Amino acid sequence: MVEIGTGILFGYLYWYYGFRIELPIIMLYSCLFIVLLVIDWEHGLILNKIVYPAAVVTLVISIFVPPSQLIFTKATSATLIIDFLPQIGIIQALIGGSLGLFLFTLIIIVSRGGMGWGDAKMAGLVGIITGYLVFLPIFLAGVIGGLVAVTLIVLRKKKRGESVPFGPFFSLGTMITLFWGGQLLEWYLTFF
Repeated sequence: MVEIGTGILFGYLYWYYGFRIELPIIMLYSCLFIVLLVIDWEHGLILNKIVYPAAVVTLVISIFVPPSQLIFTKATSATLIIDFLPQIGIIQALIGGSLGLFLFTLIIIVSRGGMGWGDAKMAGLVGIITGYLVFLPIFLAGVIGGLVAVTLIVLRKKKRGESVPFGPFFSLGTMITLFWGGQLLEWYLTFF
């Protein structure tokens, strides 16, 4: 199932990006978050041996591959150019990684263990990849995770108070941000 889904996803990514430098980068990130999703869902673990090397590789990519740009026009017809995914540059990567790690460290301290350190390390990795937009995958993960948790409780697959791993929803939120973050940002800015 995972293999078929990954193949379909790669076909979509090739159709969307074409044969450009962003294609292998977005494929690499997709594989990374699929692996994190499956392992955390099945075993409740976010492994350091995946997160740490991935953080190093993504930082190297952010240094050597020039940032992508997203260009869109608002209703006011002013053009806005934003460094965007899948490649954002080293400064945004470092800021995003720091924000993600800091935010989740606060959550762990406040919740007194309601969330694990694996999630904090993953948040740092997600921040390295998404930069300033690190809050978008966090928000999406909360919404998706909340809907799934409520559904599991209604279907009596989980009881209130039982934990549901956050990593799979964080992976999904990150992939949504990578694939459609530009469109979501443009839609959001139409309200202003």
